[in-house]
Amino acid sequence: MERITSRENKMIKEYGKLLNAKSYRDKTGKFVVESRKLVQEAYESGVELEKVFVTQSGYEKSQAALQKLFEGKKGEKSPSFYEITEDLEKKLTQTGNAQGIFAVCKKLDKPMNLNTIKNGAKYIFLSELQDTGNVGTIIRTADALGLDGVILGKNTCDVFSLKVLRASMGSVFHIDLYQSENPAEDLQGLSKRFQTYAAVLDEQAKSLKEISFDGGSIVVIGNEGNGLSQDIVSACSQKVFIPMKGQAESFNAGVAAGILIWEMAK
Repeated sequence: MERITSRENKMIKEYGKLLNAKSYRDKTGKFVVESRKLVQEAYESGVELEKVFVTQSGYEKSQAALQKLFEGKKGEKSPSFYEITEDLEKKLTQTGNAQGIFAVCKKLDKPMNLNTIKNGAKYIFLSELQDTGNVGTIIRTADALGLDGVILGKNTCDVFSLKVLRASMGSVFHIDLYQSENPAEDLQGLSKRFQTYAAVLDEQAKSLKEISFDGGSIVVIGNEGNGLSQDIVSACSQKVFIPMKGQAESFNAGVAAGILIWEMAK
């Protein structure tokens, strides 16, 4: 296993660019993960690992798990392994809890074209969500409760950013994801095939208690600070709100989505 000690190493620099720049992830078709759990989750979900960087202590603590990666899957090329110093670990980690294990991965073929979604299915639509924790949590919740997929509106944060991947606990690898470049226009079209619901605080909105989500359904969650734009709301079939008893002004976007997903999945 080749040992890397320099911060100027081209592979270390590439990792940093993939970590920090969506444009570079899009250009190269690659992304990065850190920690034994997330690296394993990616590998076991069929993600191709190109390179794995590991510290000596990280290897010693996770030797059994890493051995599977060394051996690779039958008929598939195993990733290249590199030993890095603890100083380089500090440079690469985003969280400080990487356990000395990092990987460069090739992107899965997602998000997919919106035209391929299934009639009669249930989806959550994220409109311009920018909080990586919220986006990752919503994807994880949708996966856990068995939704058919998540639709990502234009300007929603990149699901292949490490923060989203970590918040989703690997669910990005499991659930179907779709991209919408023209959300209002797309929702107008989808409203012909699905019941589409704009989650808003509005006097004309129906209480969640009044909605059954029978058949194909799509619920749209808006930006954490600004909610949904009027053109998005107008493109939906109905408006829905979550009734509250306390004095809070509103729900966190991730929590609101979780409640709505639970009701959709019942």
